Amino acid sequence: MKKRLPKDAHTLRSFCMQASFFIIVLFSVNSSLLLTGCFILRPVTGANIDIDQLQKAREAKVLEVRLTGAQQLSERLANGDSVSNADQTFYFSEALLNKASSQLDGATGWIDSLTSYNIHSIRVKLYNGSAIATVSLSAFNHDYDVDVNLLMDCVLSFKIDSGKFYAILEPFNVVPNVKAGGMIGQFDGVIQDIVTLKLSTLSDNLPPIQFPVDFNNQFPVQANSVQIRSGLNMNISTPAHTLKYSLALKEVLIFKEKLFLAMNIKKVGVGK
Repeated sequence: MKKRLPKDAHTLRSFCMQASFFIIVLFSVNSSLLLTGCFILRPVTGANIDIDQLQKAREAKVLEVRLTGAQQLSERLANGDSVSNADQTFYFSEALLNKASSQLDGATGWIDSLTSYNIHSIRVKLYNGSAIATVSLSAFNHDYDVDVNLLMDCVLSFKIDSGKFYAILEPFNVVPNVKAGGMIGQFDGVIQDIVTLKLSTLSDNLPPIQFPVDFNNQFPVQANSVQIRSGLNMNISTPAHTLKYSLALKEVLIFKEKLFLAMNIKKVGVGK
């Protein structure tokens, strides 16, 4: 099932230019809240946090990830290599990704030896060049004996293993989930311990999103008999058998509200 991809190179370039401008502005306003590699909140004991600045800093980080993804997609579409150059291609909708991610609602686990978590919901958005999941969860610190509601932004990394299609959550942004006017200074110790975790290892403790697709395939081939009477007098019979094959992931491209997968056939075999 091969389809022509949307022509959105102009839209991508326009987004990249606008996003670059807004990132510069937001980073300038909120430079005190952002550190290299991930969002880290370091509240001062007893101090109140400016909720508006906190939200703008988070928006800047998400916009930075979207900009990087859009630039990479624009470069990929401009390199002249047809995205349909594969044995099979598939499209998945944003709705399907959200339906699959809902299987993790209520999932529990451990962030580290002292901090457990409970996932409330996961919302996936597909942009040009990036898939971002916003995870709402509660983290319970057993050292402080306090629950903290958090929002965690993750990039989705798509993989296929043993025929199963799934996505890994790779966090890049964690902030306390507070409403305007809320005070979080009294939780400074808990938030600092939870939010300043190394995000590069946090993904190892989060369950993957499993999609209801199996790329290990097989189909039956019926028995057949052919009679040859020209030149040679012979009968050729082929017994019933099963043709088995699997698909290997060649490329993943992410567009607005649509995920594109290019696959190549591998491990073709015959079974009884």
